Formats: sequence, structure tokens, C-alpha cells
Amino acid sequence: MLQYPMSPETITADRKRRAIDTVGKFTIDKNGRPAPLIGSTAYQMRSVAVPFGNCIEPSNVKAGGKACPIRFQCAGCGFYRPDPSYIPAIEEHTNSLAGDREIALAMDAAPFVIDNLDAQIGAFRKVLDVMRAALEQLDAKRRSQVEEASAVLRKARAGARLPLEDITRRKASQ
Repeated sequence: MLQYPMSPETITADRKRRAIDTVGKFTIDKNGRPAPLIGSTAYQMRSVAVPFGNCIEPSNVKAGGKACPIRFQCAGCGFYRPDPSYIPAIEEHTNSLAGDREIALAMDAAPFVIDNLDAQIGAFRKVLDVMRAALEQLDAKRRSQVEEASAVLRKARAGARLPLEDITRRKASQ
């Protein structure tokens, strides 16, 4: 059996477990309250990675993230559990929502469309503000550890298949 040398960029199960132990302590809920997922077992067994955080809703966890009734409106869900490893994805999504809002305004969209986008932007920004404030309170060494662990988890997720599904294609085939 061939064995390939492991690069420092290889994400082993142990390295992922250590990263989860580091970052899981900074998990919050949709309201910004601490909701730590202490221990890698809880993090991996009781939650599922979704694009902007983790989800702890049991049927969605069981379905690998494919059973969410409010798709990608995570910041409005009581089962939403983001951690600092999701900050870049949340920032990108918030920027995308802001762009969508500008387009909706230019299209003279109905007020409820603008209100929904405003609410989502506000909810995601609140999550970002809480996580950033928690990180700013850490000393430089600890903050560096959290940032390093976050990078490990982002890389691990990039190698895994997230529960993204083209729902337009699914509707067309039904």
C-alpha cells in the first residue's frame, strides 16, 4: 500500500478535533448568546455544517443539512449555531444580501421583499458583531489559535460536500 507523506496542510481527524475544541467554545445562537458546542463529538454528531454556520435541528442534522424548511435564512432560525470559522462566509453572504437589496430597490420590489432582506442583513451583522467582539477580547496568542483553528475547519468543510442543492432543478423535475 502506498503511503503519501502528510503535508502540514493535511486535515487529519485529530487536527480537526483540536480545531473544533478550540472554536466550538465560541459558538453562539442567532441572538448572539453563547451556545458552546463543547467537544468535537457534540459538534460533529449533534450539528451539521450549513453554508453560514452549524444547524442543530435534529431532522436537518439527520438529513445531512438537506431538510431545512427556511433554506439559507439561518440567522432567523433558533437552531442556527455559527462559530468564528464561518465569519468569512457570513461576511460574503451579508454583502450578497446587500447587493440583492439594492437590486430589489432598483426593481421597485414590494416592501416585504426589502424588509426581508433588511432583516436578514441585520441578523447576520448582529452575529458577526458578537463573534468579532468575543475575538477582540482575547489576547493575541489565543486569538491566533482561534483563527488558525477556524482556517482548519474551513479547509475541512471545503473538502466535504455541504448540503447545497439547486432547488430550482428539483422543482422542475417534480
